[in-house]
Amino acid sequence: MKLFSIEITFNPNAFWQYLQYDFMQKALVAAILIGIICALIGSFVLLRGMVFLGEAIAHSAFAGAALAILLGWDPLLVIMLFSVLSSISIGYVNEKRIMKDEIIIGVTFSFFMALAILFISLMPVYSTDVPSILFGNILIISPSTFTLLIVFSLLIIIVIFAIKKELYFMTFDEESAKISGIPVRLLTYVFLILVSMTISVSLKAIGAILVFAMIITPAAAAYQLTFRFNRLLLLAGFFGVFSTVGGLYLSVAFDLPSGSTIVTLITLIFLISFFISPKRRVAQLPTECPFCGKFIDEGACDDPDCLQSDTPHSHVSHDDHRRGDIVIDKRKLPEKAPSTHKHEEY
Repeated sequence: MKLFSIEITFNPNAFWQYLQYDFMQKALVAAILIGIICALIGSFVLLRGMVFLGEAIAHSAFAGAALAILLGWDPLLVIMLFSVLSSISIGYVNEKRIMKDEIIIGVTFSFFMALAILFISLMPVYSTDVPSILFGNILIISPSTFTLLIVFSLLIIIVIFAIKKELYFMTFDEESAKISGIPVRLLTYVFLILVSMTISVSLKAIGAILVFAMIITPAAAAYQLTFRFNRLLLLAGFFGVFSTVGGLYLSVAFDLPSGSTIVTLITLIFLISFFISPKRRVAQLPTECPFCGKFIDEGACDDPDCLQSDTPHSHVSHDDHRRGDIVIDKRKLPEKAPSTHKHEEY
């Protein structure tokens, strides 16, 4: 097929033909693992508002990759070292409140990009590994990198599920988490290291420029479609795996770069999720409603399935709670105002 002056080839069977070979089987396993770990980590990164922190870690990983290529070492371990050091450093500065978060992140981002360019310029011969680190190529993962990818991916998944409840609590109420005895400081650094590890193991497949898109976008797409945390994790994981495997298939079928194809696919999924999001159909949340914001009853809701569980209120009846009916304190309402009203269904 020819589009304008661009020749586009499409071979729908290419993926299945290559699947019998070892390199394609490794690429498929890597795609699934990367889709899962990026989605899990990305869900917490999104909820904790750490988007730009992750971007800085991604660029420090690129500097580590450039140094590894310059010295002829295994890139993954050097990438991970740079990523972990940068994340811990940023976490320490943020914890001590030495300066504003955006300042240290901006400085780190710029420094490591400059360092990466410096390392590349010192290479006696331009290496073909540089484009693969920048833009990613999941089809050329080495056996050692593939083994480390499996080990670190399993480690990330196990640790995330081991501390999931604590991370969730810290995300929404850090002070209460400290009071309840959760080691917030320790878990914060553990989480930063997990982010670094996720970026490091994904870098070779997705590329330094695109890797953070795979951490944020699946979680952002899932966030558009649900109000529940566990459902967010499941949807994000599904979108992550679908985009990595689907992007791998399309990259082979159309003979396109794998990293950019994967990120393009997950971005399309995000756009579809955004336009069909039930959150866009909600006319007003209770906290945004002119009545609810001023007159909502202060009674606590003990229904774990309530969609308004974060807002103090009480329900008209148990059967009505899914429609969003809430009780208003009549004593605080103006004359002739209704004692109950409905928000648009979720």
